[in-house]
Amino acid sequence: MQLLTIIGRFFQTNLSLLSQIIIHIAAFVAVMYIIDKSVVNIRQKIYSNSNNASLLNLLLFMTKFIKVIVIILILGSFLQCRGYSLTSLITGLGITGLAVGLAAKEMLASVLGSISIMTDRVYKIGDYVSINDVEGIVEAVNFRSTKIRTISNTLITIPNNITADTIVHNRSESEFFRLIETFDIEYDTSDEKIEEGLTILKNIAQNDNDIQNNYIARVSALAENSIKLQLIANTKTNDWMTFLEIKNRLYKTVLKQFREQGLSFAFPSRTVYVRKDEN
Repeated sequence: MQLLTIIGRFFQTNLSLLSQIIIHIAAFVAVMYIIDKSVVNIRQKIYSNSNNASLLNLLLFMTKFIKVIVIILILGSFLQCRGYSLTSLITGLGITGLAVGLAAKEMLASVLGSISIMTDRVYKIGDYVSINDVEGIVEAVNFRSTKIRTISNTLITIPNNITADTIVHNRSESEFFRLIETFDIEYDTSDEKIEEGLTILKNIAQNDNDIQNNYIARVSALAENSIKLQLIANTKTNDWMTFLEIKNRLYKTVLKQFREQGLSFAFPSRTVYVRKDEN
């Protein structure tokens, strides 16, 4: 009986505090429930599309950010109800945030850069990109950096703030790749052999199922050491590795058929004339 009396007095004394706690907890639970349900719906829409890992990373970051804001607002509301001054609290948080921001300037810039990359959909995992002097396949995109696997199998990490401020060539977003290949032959090649060389290039393009029909074979230039035969053609693929295989196949076929037809490849050379002194 005495225990019940103590409990009753406690509730009477702290009724205001308890009601405020219950109200704020209920508000917190309700808001978190709404956020989680919304995230589930958005995630299902993202999963319905192919290869949207960057959007999922952005969704995860934004969810955590919103939840932190909600916690701060509810905590601030509770403290305000208890008579604490939020002005001094906000001022203190502002000074602390400024110090932390200055200390983590580069990381903050990388996070903002990653948000820019994800919202603009600059690239996604699996794309073949060129960023500054780095070229390769995107393996991972997180909130600090992008990881690229180069052709030489080197894994390079680029901070996202650098990526956001530079020109990015996303080759995987091309509808097709263009072949512009030049082959140098010797100057003493006859006109008939030059025509044979151009015919070889046309036939190779015509017989390759991965090359479109709108190809051009031409004499592109008379260089210092060679006559340049050029093939310009569009592929039927936008996959970089397939494009490399097409180029590899083209080079080997050109080498074989040029040699069979007696077409010699040129190399840098120089003819020196020696003048005799008549005296």
